[in-house]
Amino acid sequence: MLFCTNVSAADFQAGDTAYVKAGIESMSVYQNPSYGRSVAVVIQYNKVTILEPNVVGDGGTFHKIQLQDGTIGYVPALAGRKDTLETAEVAEKEIEKSTASSDPDKYQHTINMYFLSDYIYGGSKTTEGNERNFYAKVPTEWVRHDRPESLPMVGMAVVHIGDEGKFGSVKASFYPGNPPINYHSKRLDELKEIGYDPPFAEKSRTEANANTAFYVGASSEFDVVAYNENWVAVWSEGGVDESRGSIIDCSGRKDGGAFTSWKPGVYFLPRKNCYILDINNQVATAPKIEAVGKATANLMVKTTPDETDYVKSGVYKINQSVQIVDATPQNGHYKIYYKHGLYYVESKYVNIQLANTEKPLISYKAEANADCDISDGSSVKKGTVIDVIEKDYDGTNSKIWFNSKVCYIPTSNLVDLTKTQSADDVAKLGAPIGVLSVDTAWGEWGALTYSAEGLAKLKEYRFGYINADMDKALEYSEWVSSNNGEINKIEDKDWVNVYGIEEFSFDRDEDMRNIPGIDPSEIEPWIITGKIYTIYYNGEIRYLVQEDESRETFTYYPGNGFSKNSVAKTQTICLDSRKYNTVAYNIDDNNYFKLRDIAQILNGTIKTFDVKYDGATNSIDMLSFYDYTSVGGELTPGDDVTRTAFSSSAFLTLDGVPIKATCYNIDGNNYFKLRDITDALDCRVEWDDNNQLIWVVPSVPAYDDPNEAVG
Repeated sequence: MLFCTNVSAADFQAGDTAYVKAGIESMSVYQNPSYGRSVAVVIQYNKVTILEPNVVGDGGTFHKIQLQDGTIGYVPALAGRKDTLETAEVAEKEIEKSTASSDPDKYQHTINMYFLSDYIYGGSKTTEGNERNFYAKVPTEWVRHDRPESLPMVGMAVVHIGDEGKFGSVKASFYPGNPPINYHSKRLDELKEIGYDPPFAEKSRTEANANTAFYVGASSEFDVVAYNENWVAVWSEGGVDESRGSIIDCSGRKDGGAFTSWKPGVYFLPRKNCYILDINNQVATAPKIEAVGKATANLMVKTTPDETDYVKSGVYKINQSVQIVDATPQNGHYKIYYKHGLYYVESKYVNIQLANTEKPLISYKAEANADCDISDGSSVKKGTVIDVIEKDYDGTNSKIWFNSKVCYIPTSNLVDLTKTQSADDVAKLGAPIGVLSVDTAWGEWGALTYSAEGLAKLKEYRFGYINADMDKALEYSEWVSSNNGEINKIEDKDWVNVYGIEEFSFDRDEDMRNIPGIDPSEIEPWIITGKIYTIYYNGEIRYLVQEDESRETFTYYPGNGFSKNSVAKTQTICLDSRKYNTVAYNIDDNNYFKLRDIAQILNGTIKTFDVKYDGATNSIDMLSFYDYTSVGGELTPGDDVTRTAFSSSAFLTLDGVPIKATCYNIDGNNYFKLRDITDALDCRVEWDDNNQLIWVVPSVPAYDDPNEAVG
């Protein structure tokens, strides 16, 4: 015999706030207190207002409720002999307990669905933020909206696909896990009601797509409102796609239009696809940078200095610059300044440069050809750039400059050793005898220059006049097109100092006389004459070859015959929130500044440098990551006076190594092209044409790297 006992519903009063109990995935809201016509659906964690509790109806007891969108209806008071609703006080205590992080230091912003249910798709508070409707006339719940003030931001999420920086898209979900209803079909029904249903979307109405909200590309950023070990809750402003998916296919599939419209609200991204810039790590003002470093591996940015207990906040690509706040490692990690916050990276994989530490003369630049250890216990991955002081100094190892000190690495672990020139190498050329300027009508083609090795090879190839040996001619053509450093080009409007001119002549058809069966006396000599200019360009001693009969792309100005006139204007340079007004001369559409003005502006940043003049070599050395020593008179405005800018015989070096930098002398002061300096420092500079401002961003590389890891 089966005995049943009466079960009473929870004791509610009219006006109480209640939640749908956890464990009840979804529940129909009926028009009357009976299992009849449904007017809505409520899901777990939805908040409702009790209008009349425990109404006895057809088939059981019901609660009369009002949903947050204003809908009024009835829900069963009991399901499976258990309450369907519970009081707000009980529910919120329970959710606080159930969602408490097992590791509050690591996950301080847990996902609380009782709270977030008001902000997910169709939630009552999704349109509290400022409306941003520019185009479509649609109901407000479809209009783009800013994040509501009642939904606190706890950080930023940067979307990525793997720590190697792959490109592609990531699915954003309606719900963290399996949704209680098919949100995707619900969204399509609502789009059809307002006339924006995308074509061919019906075939996407599957359970597999029930939790697919939209797709987002790697490197996209979102406001984070909560996160845990598996999911990141982010705010998206939403909006209707007026093209109905016909222009943009977000999902990369034929039915992609089905995912191009969504309401403003909180959506969920996989934790594995987000770097988190936690608000607890952010700082209001930039800290003092104690040291800079280069990543010697793809380097994880962490929220805590721990091997395993951290949240991923980004990744540095190998050889990228790192801003170090504390050069004393904490648990094997440096504290760094990264994206306006304080984070940590593993010190083992950072080649640190301490402030005001002079580098010795570097003889070679090289790369590590495998993962290996350095003599001081540090490690490098394959591809790390290494400064070599002395190659193979003891027959086995090479002496290198690493972590601001002399270290050692097996020479067998170094490849692509490129000899660097020194100020002494350039000084041995003597004083310039003239200037070569690419400024003729043919100048837009530029002028080819050769390294010493390249010049030797050019002569071996008979200056390109190979008539008898087709294999040799093809080999020459491939060498020229490879442009592998032995050959480069001076561009239009550039100029270089000339240190020597050598004349040459040869018979262009000499090799024809060596063809069997041809009488050499039948071939008349065809003498080619020309000049070889020894120049200093791009920080190197190079050679420019010009045949007398060829069209000249340049003009040679002997002695001091080359100059330009320009007006001393005041130019504004912006760095962070500061503006600096200083004199600049615009020559051939490039702004030229005093080097000391640039040093004063960058002082205290990751790209700070001091300036030192070496009279013995007539070189100006930039000492990287040295505090700048002011001499007075920096950052004075222009006076609108026209002056003559003469080509300067001085040349620029960075830590003793000559670099590309065009230099004019104006009234005894040397002026340099701003972009030459920022390129040498690997520092971003941008021109704001609307406001006629120059922006300098020390923490960003000079140029985007297409292979750069996202984040």
